[in-house]
Amino acid sequence: MNRAILLDRDGTLNYDSKEYVKGVDEFELFDFTPQAIKNMKEKGFLIIVITNQSGIARGYFTETELDKMHTAMKQEVEKFGGEIDDIFYCPHHPDDNCKCRKPGTKNIKKAAKKFDLDLSNSYFIGDSKKDIQAGAKEDCKTVFVNTGIQDYTEQEIEKWRIKPDFIFQDILEFTHEVLM
Repeated sequence: MNRAILLDRDGTLNYDSKEYVKGVDEFELFDFTPQAIKNMKEKGFLIIVITNQSGIARGYFTETELDKMHTAMKQEVEKFGGEIDDIFYCPHHPDDNCKCRKPGTKNIKKAAKKFDLDLSNSYFIGDSKKDIQAGAKEDCKTVFVNTGIQDYTEQEIEKWRIKPDFIFQDILEFTHEVLM
């Protein structure tokens, strides 16, 4: 079985926006993202992005535009010697109550099946409560990073019913503290 690092996208790998990241011209990786992903790959992890993209259902952007954003993201990571193995996204509106929208776990299960993942030896990293819930439901080690648009305090996180296993400022700090 394989180990993976499952990553939320907006607010974890790239800058987020309350108005949604709607196109490749608005998509900007954090400066540390390519190096962090390279570090993860060097430690033998598959890199899989699990992301909610309800902007599609809301009509803010199309799946074609989302593909362009993901192509740009992969290319930028590859320039630094990293690699994203796959991306699973939920295009549905929150009111659709689908199982692929985090904290639902359908996309995690699809990734686990496709890549023969040992989820108990994998990490789920995100910047929100729903990311931590999704990872925990599938027995991943969970990592909260404080790079999203919602600035959570440790006191707020302590009140969550499901708490992250680790809290770091960003994914690069995670790689230095946990993987190196």
